[in-house]
Amino acid sequence: MAEIKIEKKKPIWPWIILVLVILAILYFLVFADDDDDLDEVETEQVEETTWEEEDAETTNWEDQTDTTDWDTSEGVEGYLAYISDQEKMGIDHQYTNNALIELINAVQAKADDMNYDISADMETVRQEAQAIKSDPMSLTHANTIKSAGTKLANVMEKMQKEEFPNLSSDVTEVKTAAQNIEGSTPTLDQKDQVKKFFDEAGDLLKKMS
Repeated sequence: MAEIKIEKKKPIWPWIILVLVILAILYFLVFADDDDDLDEVETEQVEETTWEEEDAETTNWEDQTDTTDWDTSEGVEGYLAYISDQEKMGIDHQYTNNALIELINAVQAKADDMNYDISADMETVRQEAQAIKSDPMSLTHANTIKSAGTKLANVMEKMQKEEFPNLSSDVTEVKTAAQNIEGSTPTLDQKDQVKKFFDEAGDLLKKMS
């Protein structure tokens, strides 16, 4: 009788382990790439947000620098207090620009009290004051101050003729002080004359109050 050879079946668990290892490697490679891509996207979003925030801050700063606030709430008293402050009497560019803005606000506040429309006259004056602020190191400030001062004196003259007929000589002093500012001479070389204009304008506004 022939002998029947019985072969033992080879165990399949090594193959199962091999398949699991391969699947684990594939899983790691696929999801690791996805995580890297996600990290890159998040990093890009953070960088974009940071740049957007910085751009917004820069824009806001530029807007604030280029914008002049015309606040008439302090009016004549605010202007008089500003030009009388001994600590601010250096007649540097900042003082001159701020004094001019304060004067514009004071004249506007007085016109509002009188219900007198000076909007058309004040538009160019504000533009000239803004020009000084936009270029604080310019050597042509004196010419701009003279021009703006003359326009303001003319506006105050209209207001004086409207309600203060006895102040004609005071208006003349303001106009003369403005005209005596030399447009071709640097502001810092004629401090006394520029200060005189601001003082004369202040005296007139005080008498109108």
